[in-house]
Formats: sequence, C-alpha cells, structure tokens
Amino acid sequence: MNKRSARIANIAFLLLGLGLLIGVLLRMDMTEIGQQLLRIGPLFLAAFGCYVLAVLGSSAAWWSMTDPAASRARFHHFVAALWAGHAINTITPTASLGEVFKGTMMKGRIDGQELVASLISFNFLATLITQLFTMIAPLACLALLDLSSEVMWSLFGVACLFFLPVIGMLALLRFGAADKVVRLAGRLPFVRIKDPANLLAKAKAVDLRIQSFPRRRPGRFCLALALLVGVRLMQVAEVWVLLLALMPDKSPTWILLLALVTQTASQLIAWVMTFVPSQIGVAESGSALLFQLLHLDPLLGLSMEVARRLRKLIGTAIGLLIGWWGMRASHSLRN
Repeated sequence: MNKRSARIANIAFLLLGLGLLIGVLLRMDMTEIGQQLLRIGPLFLAAFGCYVLAVLGSSAAWWSMTDPAASRARFHHFVAALWAGHAINTITPTASLGEVFKGTMMKGRIDGQELVASLISFNFLATLITQLFTMIAPLACLALLDLSSEVMWSLFGVACLFFLPVIGMLALLRFGAADKVVRLAGRLPFVRIKDPANLLAKAKAVDLRIQSFPRRRPGRFCLALALLVGVRLMQVAEVWVLLLALMPDKSPTWILLLALVTQTASQLIAWVMTFVPSQIGVAESGSALLFQLLHLDPLLGLSMEVARRLRKLIGTAIGLLIGWWGMRASHSLRN
C-alpha cells in the first residue's frame, strides 16, 4: 500500500469511527451523559494522574530494559520519547509509526543496536503483561462477581486467542527475530538491501542483546517486569476512579473488579480494531455494549469512555507537543 492509499484508508477508518461515535451518542440521552460527566468532577484529575503514572512507569520500564553501558540518555529523554511515540500511535492506525518516532527521538543517545533491542524487548514484555491481565480479569470476575458468565467466558476465549501470537513472538525472539526478518526481507522481490551482509550482522547483534539481557542485567530485567505490572494496574485504576464517581452505590471492591474486566474488554477491542485511529467510536460503543451485556446501564459505560476520550485528547496533545519540541531541539543541536 502506497502512502496515498494509506492516508485515504486512515481517513476512511477515522470517519467510520466518528460516524459510529455520533450514532451511539445520538441513541443515548445527551443530557444524562452530561450529568454523568459532571458527577466525575475532580476525580477526572485523579484519573489523569493514573495515566501520567502509567506513562512514567512505562518510561522507567524502557529505561530498565536499556543497558546503561550503551546509553547516555537520561530518564526524561525516555519519558519524552515514549509519551510522544504513544501520542503518534494514538492518532495513526496499527500503532506502529510511534515506535519509529521513539527511535528517532533517542537517536544519538543510545547505541543503535541497543536502541532497537531495548524497544523490541520493552514492547514484547509490555504485550506479555497485558495479555496475562486480559486472561486473568475474566476468571477473577467469574469467581468473585455475580455477572454474566457467558460474557466472561467469551472475553477469556478471545484473550486466549490473542495469547497465541505472543507465544509465537516469544519463540521468534528466542531463536533470533531480527535475523529472520532480515533474511525474509532479502528474499522479497521488491526489497533491495544495499549491504545485506552488514545488515545481517547488525540483526544478529540485536538478537544477541535481546537474548542475553536477562542474564547480563537480571536486576534491571526484574525491575522492568515489576514496573510493567504497575503500569497495567494504573490503567485499571484510571477506569476504577471514573466508575467510582459514576456508580456511588457500589462498593469500591466490586467496582475494582468491574474496572478490571472493562479495561480487558477495551484492550481486546483496541487489538481487534487497531486500524481505527485511537479506536474512536468503537471504544465508546464497545464499553456501552459490555455494560448492557452485563445487565448494567450502558450509559455508564459510554460516559466512562467519553471521560477517557477527553483524557486521551489531553494526553495526546501533550505528547505531540513534547514530540514537536524534542525534534525541534534535536534539529537545532545538529545545526
């Protein structure tokens, strides 16, 4: 797909999502949605704080996955690159362009091979932890909540299906992902590699760094795992805080379990609908449908997602500003 076709597809999916969002909002009582959002009030700041803590935790995890012997980047460099890259992933389909931008922002601060290795390792660990949460959440709700078992088993089944590629990714990393990608690219008729031997050597070096890092830096590796678990908990906490305001008649523990399964459903929707920028429309309709299937008021699920959409807009704007400032600063330094 060329750039023009990709741009047209991006706009088409964005318009599709917007249309879906407008359709869902029109079917609901807009006055009631406004009242629900007003009930959130100051707790929106607490939810936004959970988001900021998740960004900082993710940045710290990436820093932990980087060998300090091959890096002169400081913690705020990781925060800036990760926040900006996340913002770009939010507004583009498939959430991949932001990874390239992260590498661009960190270029010159981390050894090239270490940069690629740390990004691959960080993204894999983040995906692994997220996948484990998506499988645990429905089982916990089955055991502790009196909600629709059919919905929980369905979410668990979908989560298990998404775990299969993670097993494949683990095997690929174990046996050399970068090496195999380069070899595969070299066999494609439309790909021309200028110096295949040199690129293959670099790919093997990246694979060696990925495979040996847990043995060379076990403390940093375990710290990254712990931080990524904390990040996931902060993502659940964001939903929990919003639902506390929307469902004051329920106990905090009950709402915490509901937040866990709601975040799981949102994550699965994000993976399924990754081609829709920021999952606009599908996230809101998905949460409303989840609450309806759980015999809860769908307006509560929609209101929660609308509040999160506002948080995403603010967080994305901050990330884009950080990215613009960072690239401008890098350009000034080069000149």
